[in-house]
Amino acid sequence: MDLDSDKVAALFGLGRPRGPWRPLANGDHPSDSRVLTTDRGRWVVRKDRLLSDWHRRHAHRVHRLESAAWQAGIPMPRPVEPPAPAVGYWHNPAGETLVRVSGWLEGHDLRQPGTTPPATLAEAAGWVGATLARVALLGTEDDTGPDDEPTPHPLADWHEWVAEAEASGHPVATPARALLPLVEEATTLIQEARRDAPRAVLVHGDTSRANVLRTPGGYALIDWEGTRADIPWWEAVNVAFRFATPFNGPTAEGDPRVVDPLITAYLDQGGPAGPADVSAFAGMLRSQLAVIAWCLWLALGHRGADPERRDFGLRIVTSAAADMPRVMRALDGWADLLR
Repeated sequence: MDLDSDKVAALFGLGRPRGPWRPLANGDHPSDSRVLTTDRGRWVVRKDRLLSDWHRRHAHRVHRLESAAWQAGIPMPRPVEPPAPAVGYWHNPAGETLVRVSGWLEGHDLRQPGTTPPATLAEAAGWVGATLARVALLGTEDDTGPDDEPTPHPLADWHEWVAEAEASGHPVATPARALLPLVEEATTLIQEARRDAPRAVLVHGDTSRANVLRTPGGYALIDWEGTRADIPWWEAVNVAFRFATPFNGPTAEGDPRVVDPLITAYLDQGGPAGPADVSAFAGMLRSQLAVIAWCLWLALGHRGADPERRDFGLRIVTSAAADMPRVMRALDGWADLLR
């Protein structure tokens, strides 16, 4: 079903549109979101497709955490409850069609390199650390189960994807092949850390400089579609080492100007702590592997990827092949920043 701005405004009770919606800028990343202005305000409209039972479960998982965070007063865009039939916050009128709406927040994210002074970045990191602790303490551990917590893809899958790329002569084959030993090393670390880890809770799952807005009223956390079950300490460490980079992808930096204020604020707010050793990076590595796998699929044309997304996937896998060796070598030294 094709949903235009007039239909979405009427379905969600958003008021009368003041002109057509416009694409939401997302740097050089593909975006499925639109900005709609009506006589009742501005809204972000996102479209997607319901492709599997996993997507249905994930939509309900996002609804559980996002609604709990909104009710707890965590600064974020207001999620708009959809009309029936619905899946979580998504309206699902027919077939695979999905559309959801949230309120617009005026502000700027922190991605642009060179435009975020170190003092501002440290301030934002402290806010993020405290917010991650608040999310961890929402009490969502009772809502998690085996289907909520992601597990690394089997190594056989990675070899299969690389073989597919090589058989077709795809340019992603070379960086993907180079990543295989690092994927194996990271997967082993994740599996060993998971044996003694505490129970997972629902976390935001995509907290980065792309998804933290600096608004006139303070900072806000946007885009909750990455919600997953994770160990809160792993999530905090993951964000602390990714927040130093403006790029929202499989990169990380051990910048004490970001790590220190974020981890300190997280612990001061009562966030659950964990071991300050390389096991603390299990969540970060799992997140990185998930991003790389998704981008490898996109590069190969899976998930209905269009040419823009295929090029995006190739860029991410290529950059990951260059960056991941440095990350893996740095883990022991980075663990010292957690102590």
